[in-house]
Amino acid sequence: MKIEKTFEIKHPRDFVWSKLCDVAFVAECLPGASIIGSLGENRYKGRMSVKVGPMAAAFDGEIAIETKQQDWTGIVSGKGADARSSSRATGSMSYRLTQVGPDTTRVDIVADFNLAGPLAQFSKGPIVHEIANRITAAFVENFETRLSASAASAEQPAARTELQSLDAGNLLWTILRERFRAFLRRLFGRSSATP
Repeated sequence: MKIEKTFEIKHPRDFVWSKLCDVAFVAECLPGASIIGSLGENRYKGRMSVKVGPMAAAFDGEIAIETKQQDWTGIVSGKGADARSSSRATGSMSYRLTQVGPDTTRVDIVADFNLAGPLAQFSKGPIVHEIANRITAAFVENFETRLSASAASAEQPAARTELQSLDAGNLLWTILRERFRAFLRRLFGRSSATP
């Protein structure tokens, strides 16, 4: 599955780049992600915990990062497996930074991932796209919050900002409820329009 996203961060490109190159910083902004250790040569051992409805999975695996500052681009690739559900995941995310103003940076992301095993049933259809949209929104909000806190701490010590975690299960039920309500509005909207 391929997902493309674009968002803007209210910080200069150099600063955004330095933080995107900080793997621990990025992991702290991504709900459910953590870096367990370094394997050397821009490779890391990590974990991604996800809860979708009644299913919960913790993917343990490896992450590799390749950056090209001359192009302001990077590629993060990884693979992992969940021991409990026997689900497996592989994926990559490429990003490009573009300065769109003195203090604004556009981030273009293309992510491509594959799921195998019981969680694969969620890798198709519009629901997983909506979940991906919300995970991206949560990451952007957390990233922006931590960037602002980091910039402020360079001037003066700032209190640690608590970030919101993300439960994809709650998102799933919220999405289903919203879709059901939209269906009912369309259904009753049509039936009231007919004589």
